[in-house]
Amino acid sequence: MDRSGTVSTVDVAAAHRGIAAVFLLNGMALGSWAANLPSIKARLAIDEAQLGLALLVMGGGAVLAMVLAGPFIDRRGSRGLTLWSGLVMAMVLPLSAFVPSWSSLLVAAFLLGTSNGIMDVAMNAHGLAVERQLARPVMSMLHGCFSLGGIVAAVLVGGSLTLGFGLQANLVAVSLLLFVALLQVGRSLLPASVENDGTGHGAGGGVALALPTGPLLPVALMALVGFLAEGSMIDWAAVYLRESLSSGEAVAAFGFGVFAGAMAIGRFLGDRIIARFGRLSVLRVSALLAISGFATALLPQGIPTAFLGYALVGFGVANIVPILFSAGGSMPGFGSGTGVAAVATAGYGGALTGPALIGFLASATSLRVALATGAVLLVVIPLFARRALRPTGFRPVKVENPVIP
Repeated sequence: MDRSGTVSTVDVAAAHRGIAAVFLLNGMALGSWAANLPSIKARLAIDEAQLGLALLVMGGGAVLAMVLAGPFIDRRGSRGLTLWSGLVMAMVLPLSAFVPSWSSLLVAAFLLGTSNGIMDVAMNAHGLAVERQLARPVMSMLHGCFSLGGIVAAVLVGGSLTLGFGLQANLVAVSLLLFVALLQVGRSLLPASVENDGTGHGAGGGVALALPTGPLLPVALMALVGFLAEGSMIDWAAVYLRESLSSGEAVAAFGFGVFAGAMAIGRFLGDRIIARFGRLSVLRVSALLAISGFATALLPQGIPTAFLGYALVGFGVANIVPILFSAGGSMPGFGSGTGVAAVATAGYGGALTGPALIGFLASATSLRVALATGAVLLVVIPLFARRALRPTGFRPVKVENPVIP
């Protein structure tokens, strides 16, 4: 960047690669922790309810951190907070492998959730800043990197456990990798002066808490529904195959893989699709595709039909959250950090409560009815999409010698 504050093509390209690496590392960290949950549960000899409460505490810490982090990012920028929250996350990640009791696991889970909540908002706000500098969509690809990180972590954890490396070695290794890698990629991120690019969405917010208000409300509502749909598939896809369609355990696990793989592919393809058709059209079609996927999967036609439905749901939900994060961070009258944090807070609320509500409804009716009810809520997205999004595309920013990195 020169003295006038203009960002060079090289700076933006490096920042693009750097923030993509941050999303990948965050996905690896959370993926490694999730993949090691059975080992954590066995080591502490806790039951499902105790583990569930630990997960709830982790989610609560994340939501609390998001509400507070957004306004801070608007004042100071996202680069420093992305780096420092990631480094803290790297340090607290292995704690769950060493804590002596369930009560101390709750503390470790809260610290992990808090640091991840801050990192989540900061890296998304920074991704939006890079998106503005490039004058083209990149958020879907960044979320695709996060999904890829989770897949890589699952493979690495499974392989290391097979080779005889235990829980503690697993999480310490990932922690060291995250720490060292963040120190390297942090240098390439955009400075705070660039985030405030004259559009009114950079530094300089004036609110104390990032809560969805005013024009952010419909975006937050759609995020809640989108996260709920995604969370219901993550938590209940395999269970539906096993219990409602009487599949084997391996088939049930593969069914979740179909959903996760389709979602990752959809995210890596999403930016090109959004650039061609616009956020409004893609958001509407994505919701309708997800609804049709749920309808297909819930037909009593057998496992192949369910797999087809899972793939449609994966492609459908893939770009809903990235589009809504971008919309929240671009909302007039709100800083990027506040907008992203407000949308993320509502989304996490859906992710935390949705799967549990589906479980309660399934116990009262059936899992098929419960999942169908969650799918119907996706109708909110095409209904509110035009009101929530400004269908003017992405705001271009002057870049010296622009090229596609």
